[in-house]
Amino acid sequence: MKTFFTLSLHLLITSFLFAQAPQGIPYQAVMRNADGTVMASSAVSLTFMIHDGSATGTVVYQESHALTSNTQGLVSCVVGNGVVSQGNFANINWGGGAKFLHVMMGTTDLGTQQMLSVPYALYSNGVNVSVSPTGDTLTIGGNSVVVPGVSAANPPALYTMGSGITDIDGNFYPSIIINGQEWMQQNLAVSKYRNGDPIPTGLSNTTWQNTTSGAYAIYNNDAANNTTYGKLYNWYAVNDSRGLCPAGWHVPSDAEWTTLINYLDPNAAGGDVFPNIAGGKMKSTGTIENGDGLWYSPNEQATNESGFTGLPGGYSDDYGSYSSVGYDGYWWSSTEYGSSVAWIRLLTYDYSDVYRYTDGKRLGFSVRCVRD
Repeated sequence: MKTFFTLSLHLLITSFLFAQAPQGIPYQAVMRNADGTVMASSAVSLTFMIHDGSATGTVVYQESHALTSNTQGLVSCVVGNGVVSQGNFANINWGGGAKFLHVMMGTTDLGTQQMLSVPYALYSNGVNVSVSPTGDTLTIGGNSVVVPGVSAANPPALYTMGSGITDIDGNFYPSIIINGQEWMQQNLAVSKYRNGDPIPTGLSNTTWQNTTSGAYAIYNNDAANNTTYGKLYNWYAVNDSRGLCPAGWHVPSDAEWTTLINYLDPNAAGGDVFPNIAGGKMKSTGTIENGDGLWYSPNEQATNESGFTGLPGGYSDDYGSYSSVGYDGYWWSSTEYGSSVAWIRLLTYDYSDVYRYTDGKRLGFSVRCVRD
């Protein structure tokens, strides 16, 4: 087997300097067969080893992940949250020399790559960092360097990493803090309410069309889509008093979405006046055509500067049919507009805007949770 992989160690240098360290490193890879074709919707077993000092140095940490690739062959996980067979991720001495990430797929060696400066945000947790009032002197630990105009040249990042949250099913969600709001960095994939009650699923098209109770669906009933995009919930699940999000978290209101979008683009007016650029800052980067992303081209102005990592998970319509994966991502708010509609947000492949409008409560959209 061969694989083309992209390590998603996408924390910025500003995160290295100022962020609270995440206890995990996002990893994505596009799995390919020997003939170059993608391993679509396939079971993949990955083992990660972190070597100290060199590519053949002592293994200080090892874990495994049982994953399923999506229809584009993509797998995603967080190194540090797998099944541990050696060491302790939290005890890795990131400041004690070079570290190398070694990846195995089953018994196939996918190679070893040096982990460069970005993962050492984990080490920065215990290092004092400051910038002088004039912005010309940067101090890290006991070392200082004069960099004229450093404050102007390197404005603070739009986000820092949060502590994340695990849902009642055991799914872990990394989180990001943007302007004081802590958001899940992935779409919700839980199958139970907070109290443990199962959320109905597998509804027939007729039942889905007529229900006024909470339910979820998985795009095209494909488990790989659940892994990549999470579940599609109707609004009645969002509004259920048993709680869709983990304890201490909730589905964002329309006002909370507006706060996020206006921070990313002060001219956005909540996303319902065009044009705005907040959507580009919220979308994951890359395109399907280039083999480095999940959005169809052009994925207009996608930078993911916010860390939101919005994905084009599509939706389920009033009749239980599926549409728009790869093209659009839809997210519920908890705010209803009337007896049959509620406010949503939309990101799309061909614009950089965030769209705000109302849609029917029986549709199935993605959910992101916000910390209380």
